[in-house]
Amino acid sequence: MQFKEKTKTSMPLAGITPYTGAFGKDEITHLLKRTMFGAKKVDIDFFKGKTLSQVVDILLTPSANPSPPIRNYALNSKQDVERIALGQIWAYDAENANYNTDRLNSLRAWWVGNMINQGRTIHEKMVLFWHNHFATRINDTTAMLFIPHLQVLRRNALGNFKTFVKEITLDPNMLRFLNGYKNNKTAPDENYGRELQELFTQGKGANSLYTEADVKAAAKVLTGWDVKQDTYRNNPSDLTEPLKTRWISYFKPTSHDTTNKTFSPYYKNTVIKGDATANGGANEIDALITMLLGTDEAAKFLVRKLYRFFVYYTIDVATETNVITPLAAIFRQSYDIKAVLKALLTSQHFFDATNRGSVIKSPLDLLVGLVREFNTVYPTSADYVAQYSAWNIINVSGNGADLQSQAIGNPPNVAGWPAYYQAPLYHEIWANTDTLPKRLRFTDQFFTTSGYGVGSGKKIFGDVLAFTDQFKTDAADPNLLVTRVLEIMYRVPVGDTFKAYLKKTILLDGQASDHYWTDAWNTYKTAPTATAINIVTTRLTKLYKFLTENPEYQLS
Repeated sequence: MQFKEKTKTSMPLAGITPYTGAFGKDEITHLLKRTMFGAKKVDIDFFKGKTLSQVVDILLTPSANPSPPIRNYALNSKQDVERIALGQIWAYDAENANYNTDRLNSLRAWWVGNMINQGRTIHEKMVLFWHNHFATRINDTTAMLFIPHLQVLRRNALGNFKTFVKEITLDPNMLRFLNGYKNNKTAPDENYGRELQELFTQGKGANSLYTEADVKAAAKVLTGWDVKQDTYRNNPSDLTEPLKTRWISYFKPTSHDTTNKTFSPYYKNTVIKGDATANGGANEIDALITMLLGTDEAAKFLVRKLYRFFVYYTIDVATETNVITPLAAIFRQSYDIKAVLKALLTSQHFFDATNRGSVIKSPLDLLVGLVREFNTVYPTSADYVAQYSAWNIINVSGNGADLQSQAIGNPPNVAGWPAYYQAPLYHEIWANTDTLPKRLRFTDQFFTTSGYGVGSGKKIFGDVLAFTDQFKTDAADPNLLVTRVLEIMYRVPVGDTFKAYLKKTILLDGQASDHYWTDAWNTYKTAPTATAINIVTTRLTKLYKFLTENPEYQLS
């Protein structure tokens, strides 16, 4: 299997000029494939007839905060120390080393469940984007630290970036992950001060000219912060409410460097005055973030990352001039994440033909999109053990995302997954001699009647009959069925010869007349005997397996 790169031409001079072309099924599907995990037919139909601006406004509406994960795991040999009952939320408990791995697995399954059950919103994609941007690793932390970290990502995913940077800077998980809690005036730790500039705000591009002295000065600004576990009640006056536990960050004035911090000409020789007040640490962080986001490069760096995540990985001179620079100007006005996303997603550039079907899906995009588009039925919350196990198939099954190089919660390093930043391959890193066969095996087994799973009660599979039923009367016409299926499953056009193959060789089973399929489908619909079901199921399974085995299905 080979992926054929599209020939990219210089971007239209219109750049981020609002898109004024046709906005029908094809454009809606392109938009949903990029902003959600897959494009379900019911969602495509929901947006038909709405304007582009209306659709994007809906997509940019944050989703409700999901209820935290629950205990879905069995007791182990140290059962007497598990304080949380089955089916109850464990996120408010104190640290529990005996069940940390179980809770992390529960968290990862729950996270995928949020992706699968997402509403018509970009929110889940943005949570993944920020998880990659402010990358930390579950394997290097604890479940109880990662829960509030993930809440920071979710809460700020479509908010104000300036607020976001401050929250992530003081996030207990980040303070632990990059040694911020060890940073004090007698032994400044430069780890977070370096990554804050190199990976989170300025980048490493040619125009990012901060210095080693800037890293040292930032480290001094950030001294004095530590983390601890704290107990609380949602209603402090209600003493009958059970106490909850959480990690919090707090400031230790005696550990803070109160000297003035001077920065380089890149930051306009800014001096952040030492603040010895009780709130001095927070005040200096505010000044630091204001300085960092005051550079032209900060906005461009963030916009480039959003561009590569949602549009295409190559940024040529024309794209930098006509897309990145004006988007960065919008971003700098208030650092409103939604504002820059709306400008990008409603632009002429986003809908340019060369940007459609041009990106290799990430493993999570491929697998979550597959189960969503085929309306995979999962166990209900009443059977939460089976539900979490089924969600986790996306992660840990023999060919799941973990083995396809995108383990949710565990990017390989603080820079995130290489496919989002590593030139010159970028997205091509997702599909190599190791991962591509796993991608294909997952989709193949997904369409078997036994389903895909890792044990009894943990199966998921694609219901080919239910998927085809969505097309109503068009399903009985092999020509229309092929067209409707391709509209959802493929983002690149295919020729008439390919369509003819799908129809004659697969749906008609080599027969010449369209009635072979039409009669088989109508018989199934009117008299669904075992024989009738088997005939259409066999043909449809072969069709969908074949389509997912082709390189076109790997593209978004």
